[in-house]
Amino acid sequence: MNSRDVALITLLASLWIAAEVSLGPWIGRLRVGPFTLHGVINRVVGWMSMLIIAEVTGRFGRASMISLIAAIGTRMIRISPLEGFLVGAGYALGGLTFDILLFTPSARKLGENRRKTYTLLASTISGALAIAPYLAFQLWILGLYTFIALSPTYTISAVKGIIFSIMGTSLGIMILPRIRSAIPRKNYEERD
Repeated sequence: MNSRDVALITLLASLWIAAEVSLGPWIGRLRVGPFTLHGVINRVVGWMSMLIIAEVTGRFGRASMISLIAAIGTRMIRISPLEGFLVGAGYALGGLTFDILLFTPSARKLGENRRKTYTLLASTISGALAIAPYLAFQLWILGLYTFIALSPTYTISAVKGIIFSIMGTSLGIMILPRIRSAIPRKNYEERD
């Protein structure tokens, strides 16, 4: 890992943490009809940041690092340490999954339009897995029957999280051309 990777990881993880800590509590309380915007900052800024680092560096593991750093940074402020840990583990799992899916050999060979579609699919899968640790804990605590009774609430939360993850990835796809023009890949790949 070179100094540029470290700088980009630091910058994007800091952006994610700062956005969540400063805007998350307020925006998360807003409502659109019966739905809250809880989680929108983490998902949109997070998945946008992971896509940017993965595409700009072209190296596996950078998105995972950002998600792990942001999970630690944003979850330390939670009232419930256990919930913070579980949600943070979910973000770290989502980041690792996103990283793995983006860097499979077949994904790297896709054309531009197919790559965008595949990236949105990777966002969907990783966004769905990000809620898995929390749901597993809820199942363990509540038991099967209560968990099933509350499943509509969890389903709405999961779908909302996936939509926000896709929104973040879409935003990243839209701004990547400007970032690439500011940091040409051939210049980026030069070693320090």
